[in-house]
Amino acid sequence: MRRIPYFDAHCDTLTAVYEHGGELFENACHLDIKRLGSYCPCAQVFAVWNGAFAEKTRLLMKECARRPDVLEFCRSPEEVRRANSKGKIAALLSVEGAEQLDCSTERLREARNAGVIMLNLCWNRDNELCGSAMDSGAGLTEKGRAFVRECQELGVAVDISHASERAFWDALEVLRKPMIASHSDSAALCSAFPRNLTDEQFAALVKCGGGAGINFCPEFLADGEADISDAVRHIEHFLALGGEKSVFLGGDFDGIDATPDGLRGVQDLSALYNLLLKMNYPERLVDDIFYNNLLDILERTQ
Repeated sequence: MRRIPYFDAHCDTLTAVYEHGGELFENACHLDIKRLGSYCPCAQVFAVWNGAFAEKTRLLMKECARRPDVLEFCRSPEEVRRANSKGKIAALLSVEGAEQLDCSTERLREARNAGVIMLNLCWNRDNELCGSAMDSGAGLTEKGRAFVRECQELGVAVDISHASERAFWDALEVLRKPMIASHSDSAALCSAFPRNLTDEQFAALVKCGGGAGINFCPEFLADGEADISDAVRHIEHFLALGGEKSVFLGGDFDGIDATPDGLRGVQDLSALYNLLLKMNYPERLVDDIFYNNLLDILERTQ
């Protein structure tokens, strides 16, 4: 049987394990290394959220050192390709909210040296860089503009999920490299949650060579109960906006309280893959959504 590829832009499993105990390799969370092993090639971006950046980074590094035949820490798309070519799972690092780095370009450089490949400008509250979609809705500050420029110079992908729409457009003015929304869905299909993207925002991501990751939070997918078909609806909507090379996975596993029916955790992504094939989407396109698009976008941010 053909192995299914997988590259997801955002999970909060590091924080879940750090705060509640358990192991990264096998746990009762939405995601663990053992279940990731059923995909090939496979890569996962692990977000550091809610503080303890050094401790959570060490947690990931220890797991990579403990299982070097299975898991490899990667600092670039080139290293992802190399690790995957050896049959290993590629583990990458992101920061969810620049306030965890004190909104400091010096600490940003330190984080990049530690291997961080992408960064959310904010979380659910405003910070010194920008307004949040869940707070004031303000745009980028002057400090925020300088911070975005520094991200660009360092090869850290600017992740606009959580930021306000005004901050989105402000960042787009500053950036000369692709921007991403690692875990955001379509506002046209589910407008109740302010973190979803308008069609205009997604079209702008396509135009700049970036894209958006499908978030599996039920509140992002539907106004009522959500199931796996709602994830498909959001994928199809982004595809209809020219997103064949711009839509990817950004499940937000272990950062969401519930999952849609049919997607209990990372083990069920094969069901989504096969559902898209049954709907007569070409295998090449589904592989792009599941793996190639995110890798290609990250290469363009380096």
